[in-house]
Amino acid sequence: MSISLKDNFSSQNYLPYKYIQPIGKLKRDIEFDKKVIGEKLEINLNDYQAKPQNNTFFSFIKDEEKKAIKNEDDLIISIKKDGENYLAQTGNYVGKFVWKGLEIDIKSRFSNTFLERMLNFTNDIFLDDVSITGNQVKEDFDISKYIIYYMFVQNLEKAFLLGLPKAYKSIEHHEMKLKGKIDINKFIKYDIPFQGKISSVSREQKEIQEIIDVLYKAVKIIDKNNKAFLKNISHIKTHLKQYKSNNYVSNETINKALKSKALQNPIFAPYKKVLEYARFIINGNNIEEKNDGKQETFGFIINVAELFEIYITKLLQKEFSDWYVESPKIELYSTPQMFYQRKIIPDIVMKKASDVLVFDTKYKKMTMQGKNKNGAGDVDRNDFFQINTYMSYYQNHPDKYNVKIGGLLYPIEKSFKENKDICHSQTWFGNLNSKFIVDGIDLSDLKEDNENKFASIVKREQKFIEGIKKLLKYL
Repeated sequence: MSISLKDNFSSQNYLPYKYIQPIGKLKRDIEFDKKVIGEKLEINLNDYQAKPQNNTFFSFIKDEEKKAIKNEDDLIISIKKDGENYLAQTGNYVGKFVWKGLEIDIKSRFSNTFLERMLNFTNDIFLDDVSITGNQVKEDFDISKYIIYYMFVQNLEKAFLLGLPKAYKSIEHHEMKLKGKIDINKFIKYDIPFQGKISSVSREQKEIQEIIDVLYKAVKIIDKNNKAFLKNISHIKTHLKQYKSNNYVSNETINKALKSKALQNPIFAPYKKVLEYARFIINGNNIEEKNDGKQETFGFIINVAELFEIYITKLLQKEFSDWYVESPKIELYSTPQMFYQRKIIPDIVMKKASDVLVFDTKYKKMTMQGKNKNGAGDVDRNDFFQINTYMSYYQNHPDKYNVKIGGLLYPIEKSFKENKDICHSQTWFGNLNSKFIVDGIDLSDLKEDNENKFASIVKREQKFIEGIKKLLKYL
């Protein structure tokens, strides 16, 4: 039994709940629903990770403290009974996994084109026309595989520009010419009396077999599932195939590859990331083959909010190169140490001399709905007060900081009004020198260009950047 939803979905915003109808069935299996869902099924990240043998959570944030804060007890999916219907809600996670026999597939609510654009920025690729897949991968392809395949291929392509990792190895020779130095023991054993050949040994740089085997195994899995991802790296695939061994790629092989001394060389350091992606691909495939179609509690999920934060951060770094952009950890009430001391971590703080911009990214639904009698609107109350707290911290140090702009940044599903009057406040708490905004990347009604699939998104990015520059009076 399967259900398919989008991220940041709430059935309360839609018609009576047909969206949770089991795929491939016209009527619900009521007994099954009672067994799996009961009155309520709620899965958060802690629940998901409590079954670590088959469940993988892939994070784009390497700072463990920040990662824990960002993902602490986050909701993945909630399903509850409401009369004869079910109501569902999803959070910022996408991916596919099985829970108590129920296959749950959560896809991105935006197109794969936007997903690729964010992944490009995550990999420090800012060109407007770089796409691994073109338009050849269907939108319904497994979203978690889509992301990990894309990351693996893109990072492999970048790393391979300087060749595969190499290390010095001792190579034995028994030839007419001396190579390296004479191997005394073998020379005495095999070459006396002399018969025209000399036993010698040389030190030569050779590609590392375990790394080749792991990379080829991952490429082979991708080739089997969706060839479109390999269209730009056919030369790498050919090279790996030529030099691979016939050895089975086990966890031991992967660990040897990851621990190779060659990766300590800064030139080959990018392969650490490539091999980590390869590990995800190989282990996931091994479990699928082992299950052979049987539903087990195996899954792979990703927090797209992390990806969106990295994307916006790097977009601002690129467009405001004269500003310092960071995500600082600020300790409150730590001197003297209080039992209630806390750290706050704004997503984005931009500094130039004393001027400061403070932003929090939110990968939540944004359709410009304000507070009304039926709810709080699109701006979450906690998010609103959180960003104002961050801004207040900097404003409370007027000798060091001058807060120019602060606010919340979203992927926006409903177009702005042209004047943005409803989104940009020219004052903040009555302060005429500071502005408060709700802004972001407008993703409404995107039309893809056959020549350049990212062209429409690039225009929306520039519109966002121009809005910030106007507020700073750059334009």
